[in-house]
Amino acid sequence: MKKLMKPLALLMAALMVTLTGCGGSGAEDNSSSVIIGQSSEVANLNPMIQPRTPDSNVQCLIFDYLVTPDENLNYVGDLADSWDISDDGTVYTFHLKEGVKWHDGEDFNADDVIFTLTSLASPEYTGGNEGRVMSIVGAPEYQAGTADSVSGLKKIDDYTVEMTLSSPNAAFLSNMYVAILPEHILKDESPADWGNDDFNRAPIGTGKYKFVEWEPGQYISLERNDDYFGTMPSIENVVVQFGADTTLVAALLNGEIDVLYNLPSTEIENVEAVDGVSVYNYEMMSVYYIGLNMLDPDLSDLRVRQALAYALDKQTIVDTVYGDTATVANDVFPDNHWSHNPDVTVYEYNPEKAKSLLEEAGYTMNSSTGYYEKDGRTLHLTYDMSTSTDGRQVAALIQQYWKAIGVEMEVIEQDFATLAYSKLLPNNATEETTADSFQCYTLGFGVEADPEEYNAYLSTSTGAGSWNFIHYSNPKVDELFQQQLLETDPEARADCFHQIAEILAEDEPWIPLYNKATSAGLSDRVQNFTADFRGINFQIEKWTLAE
Repeated sequence: MKKLMKPLALLMAALMVTLTGCGGSGAEDNSSSVIIGQSSEVANLNPMIQPRTPDSNVQCLIFDYLVTPDENLNYVGDLADSWDISDDGTVYTFHLKEGVKWHDGEDFNADDVIFTLTSLASPEYTGGNEGRVMSIVGAPEYQAGTADSVSGLKKIDDYTVEMTLSSPNAAFLSNMYVAILPEHILKDESPADWGNDDFNRAPIGTGKYKFVEWEPGQYISLERNDDYFGTMPSIENVVVQFGADTTLVAALLNGEIDVLYNLPSTEIENVEAVDGVSVYNYEMMSVYYIGLNMLDPDLSDLRVRQALAYALDKQTIVDTVYGDTATVANDVFPDNHWSHNPDVTVYEYNPEKAKSLLEEAGYTMNSSTGYYEKDGRTLHLTYDMSTSTDGRQVAALIQQYWKAIGVEMEVIEQDFATLAYSKLLPNNATEETTADSFQCYTLGFGVEADPEEYNAYLSTSTGAGSWNFIHYSNPKVDELFQQQLLETDPEARADCFHQIAEILAEDEPWIPLYNKATSAGLSDRVQNFTADFRGINFQIEKWTLAE
């Protein structure tokens, strides 16, 4: 039998619900509804706009994809029923499911697929998914404005689409893990305007659930799509509730929400101690890391980056904040993915080595302040982070470790949207980051479909809207990213990523911190709950609600 929750935590839970509650969720307490809590509000409901996990948690309920990964990272059809690949690997013919309806009753067909993929190649599109289509013949020319269409996209009939690639591409099928948009609704809207379009706030998809309402700062409500072509969920209504971590934990413990996404590690013990709720841990294919701006005069020096890495006792950070729900990361590729290289350079905790590297780089200790200086400047670093309970703990420990080697660190905490769209993608991806945009930031990076996704972040590619926020550049890494696309042998392709990982470990533009499982708080009311790296709600059709 579970023991009682700690008295202080119980008092805080009761107080938070009394003061703020989780009322007004848009759904009455009944057996046909499930309420899911997440601390980050959704920014976009159009899945082609700057994809992020809090958004995709809802988007995956509303939209379907051309193909999807299964639990073993094998690709299976979703809106595609099947596909053929030519012997030379350059022509993919997708046969689409027939009888699929958009939520407004219109038929889904090949026009929607061609519209979606063409939009991603548009010169006006800045949503971050353009790399998925650039291997299709004519996509680069269309993006450059020198062609009126993507010549490699061809509609054979209403339910058959042919895609011709400029060369074989090992990541192409995984790149088609892309949500399909309705051509009949968005065809007259420029992709540049999608973020402000009504569709972004009230979308029409083909998915398991239909959009009902979005109350900003509070919730999004959905209702089951009873015309869904796939496995029908048993749960009729879904409400995704937004709020602070403390408020949501209190609501879970008091039975006001059923599922809590990304349960803070500090609350795991308290949740496990209460009857009627439990903790569900599931692995994500992601690495949490510190990104370093290579344009910064201090961070552009490899010795400084290596010193910062040597200064961190990653094992203590993991043990202190996450316990057994996380493991130390030394590779930028997730430990549970085939791209992971277990033999990369490891920066074992060594504060003295860190100090010697800083001194080798020309920094001298100011004995009165305890910080290193160079050219009259204190070695001061800003550390941008997205607001979270666990993130604060991690930041405090990093700040402590860097201070111990003479590096002053200033924590800048903000919501995810501010970090992403003001710092990393300035002016919502219409401007380029500079040396003054940021110094250090921390985020997690997950393999959504294929490790090729790292290409946009870590191969030489800069300019307005570039996902290479940090301006990292290494020609050998660029070469290997291109080579892996041509490899048909899985082992040879994995070897390319292992080489990339070793170079990145030596250059250290990212400091990998840890691999972490995601913890969900779960009411016993939710039965047959399952989640995995694809997202907390991806298999909601398996869930049932207790009577």
